[in-house]
Amino acid sequence: AVRDMIWAGLLGLRPKDDAYDGCDFDVLSLRPWTMASLVAQSYFNQSMNVALVGDAAHAFPPAGGFGMNTGLQDAHNIAWRLALQLYRERMVRDTDSDASDTTISNSVLAKYESDRKPIATQNAALSVRNYQRTLRIAKACYLDAQHPQLLMKMLDSPPVNFLPLEARQDMFRRLVRVAMMPLASLLKGSEGSQYAFHANHVERNVRSILKSGGSLPLVFPRYELGFSYDTSEKTECATNDTAGYYPRIRVGHRMPHVNVEVITSSHGKRWSSMKLPDNEQLDETSTTFISLTDISSQLRRAYSENTPLFTLLAVGKTSAESSRLVQVNVEKVMRKYNIQMALVHVLRERNEYIDVVNEQSFVNGKEGLKCRVEYVVDTEQSLLRLLCSERSTHTNEGVAMILVRPDGHVANALVIGGEKCQLEEFIEQGLRNIYALVRH
Repeated sequence: AVRDMIWAGLLGLRPKDDAYDGCDFDVLSLRPWTMASLVAQSYFNQSMNVALVGDAAHAFPPAGGFGMNTGLQDAHNIAWRLALQLYRERMVRDTDSDASDTTISNSVLAKYESDRKPIATQNAALSVRNYQRTLRIAKACYLDAQHPQLLMKMLDSPPVNFLPLEARQDMFRRLVRVAMMPLASLLKGSEGSQYAFHANHVERNVRSILKSGGSLPLVFPRYELGFSYDTSEKTECATNDTAGYYPRIRVGHRMPHVNVEVITSSHGKRWSSMKLPDNEQLDETSTTFISLTDISSQLRRAYSENTPLFTLLAVGKTSAESSRLVQVNVEKVMRKYNIQMALVHVLRERNEYIDVVNEQSFVNGKEGLKCRVEYVVDTEQSLLRLLCSERSTHTNEGVAMILVRPDGHVANALVIGGEKCQLEEFIEQGLRNIYALVRH
C-alpha cells in the first residue's frame, strides 16, 4: 500500500498501469509524521560551508502554510548572498587584488541567519496559534485533540498493556467510535430524531465561532508582506495576527509598491528597448510604468546582469552636476566593495528631466562613468510622502536617498531636506546593515 501511494504521488501510476511493473524500489523504513514547532539553533556549521534552508532549518504546524513560504524566503535570501559572495571572490581573483582595505569575509552569508532566524521564530509561533485556532471548531463539536494522546498512553500503560495486541486493537477501535459519537449525531440529527437537539447545539457553537472570526484566517498580510529584517524592531503584539500591511520605508522592510513612469536612461536607451520578460513587448512610444517593489531584480533582469544588483534611489529634483557627483560616489563604492549598483533618479515631474538634459554637462561618457542611471517620474510623490511621514518631517526642495538590497528590502533610507549628505558613508552604512564590514 505504501509503494502504491508513492508511485501514485510521484508518477501518477496505478497498479493496473503497464509501466507500474517496470518500476520498483525498497521501502527501508516507515516513520509517522509528528507535528512540531522547531527552529534550528544555528543556520550554519562551524566551518560556514553548510547552511540550513527551508524545512532543514525549521518545522511548523501546517496551519497557515508558513512552512513553504518561510522556506522560499530562506532560499531567496541566501541565493543572492551566495551569488554576491561568489561574484566578489571572482572579481578579486581576476584582478589579483585584495579589494582595497575592506574585506567582506563570509560576512555576506553570516547575516543570512540574523535575517531569517527571527522570521522563522515569528512564523513558528504564528503557526502554533493558528493550530490552536483550528481546535476551536473541534472543541465546539465536543472533540478534544488531547484524547488520542490520552488513549495511546492508556493502552501503553499497565494493566492494559498486558492484554494481547488483538484485544488492545479492538479496545482502541471501540473507544474511537465512542469519541466520534458527537460527529455521528450531526449526520443523524435530522428534525424529529433523537439526535436533533445535540446536532443543533453543535451547529450553533460552530456558527458562533465562524461569525466571530475565531476560525483559521486565510491571509496574514503583516507577516506575509510586512516582515522586516530590522532586528532592532520590537515584535508587535500577537493578538491581531490578521492586521493589515502598511507600507514603510524603513531599514529591513520590503520596498513599498509605488508605480513610476520610466523616462529614459543616461545611456540613451528607453526601458522598452532593454531586455523584457517573455511575452512583454513595447514600442519606442510606449509609456512604461514599473513598480519600485523589487526594483533591483527588475533592473538586473533588464541589464542581463549575472550578479546581484543594489539600487540607489535618489528621490527629488536633481541636476546634471549633482547626478554626476552621485554617480562618482556610487562608483567609488562599487570599486571598493566589488558590487554592482544602479542609480535611479525618482523625479516629481517630467520637466525636471528636461532641465537635466538641457545642461551641457550631462554627458555620461565624458567622465568615463560606468554606473547605470535611470530616470523615472513619481507624479504622486508617494515615496517622499512615505519617507516624511515615517520621520515626521516635510521637505519640498530637499531630496531623499534609499538604498535597496538585491532582494528588494531597504538597506538604508535618509531624508536630506537641504542638509549635506555624505553619500559614500550613507551607502556604506546600508552595506553594514546587510553584512558586517571587517576593516583592516
